[in-house]
Amino acid sequence: MSVLEVVPSTTRFRTLRLMAVVAVIYAALRLAGFHKLFENDAEGLGVLLAIIGTLYSVVYAFATYVIWGQFAGVENEIQKESGALKDLILFSKGLKEETRDPIVRAVRSYARGVAESEWEALSRGEGTERTDKLFAEIIQSVTETKPGDESERVIHARLLEIADQASAHRDERLALSAKRIPSTLFVFVTLTAFTIVFLLFFFPFHNLALGLVSVAVTAMLMFFANFVLTDLDNPFEGTWNVNNNAFCDLATKYR
Repeated sequence: MSVLEVVPSTTRFRTLRLMAVVAVIYAALRLAGFHKLFENDAEGLGVLLAIIGTLYSVVYAFATYVIWGQFAGVENEIQKESGALKDLILFSKGLKEETRDPIVRAVRSYARGVAESEWEALSRGEGTERTDKLFAEIIQSVTETKPGDESERVIHARLLEIADQASAHRDERLALSAKRIPSTLFVFVTLTAFTIVFLLFFFPFHNLALGLVSVAVTAMLMFFANFVLTDLDNPFEGTWNVNNNAFCDLATKYR
């Protein structure tokens, strides 16, 4: 996958526009002789940039680690939940057809509901009342099953255990899906990145071209760092997101 496929066109356009803006501002300040005011403070500005850059690196790494952990956690719970529901269909094959049908229909209906509406609802931070009811129908279909003999009682006990596991995985998935980066942390990371770019305007580069490239490239990197942070923060929309293929397969492939 190329960079052009990973980064949306709107993000690429905003990046180029930001680079052009900061380059123009730096060039204007340079031509006005602004850099001469700080020729004797290059060492101090360098130390200040190093301190703030280190602080930014640590905080950004921490934020990315936490967000990526939540993102991976959502993916993991999706696989566990869908896997448990698949087991529910497979283990129910030992039951009579008329006893098994309500379970299979409930699982497929729930999987279809998740694939069709829950992803969008979670991306917008909305409730999941529809799929909550559909999942409750799965639990009801399992608990109301009437085993006909000893072998079916063993299967029914196993189905109750699987349904309980699926419920636990669903609860964990929804809990992880609702988490977002705290606004204070996001503001702090963004403000620190802005400060680094801002301080570069004061750094007395001896070469105009080097100054332009340094400011533009730094602005680009900070913007992309911000893009990665915000994109991973919501697992259900953006460039990198979790897919609902596991639930689509449940709704169509398993009977």
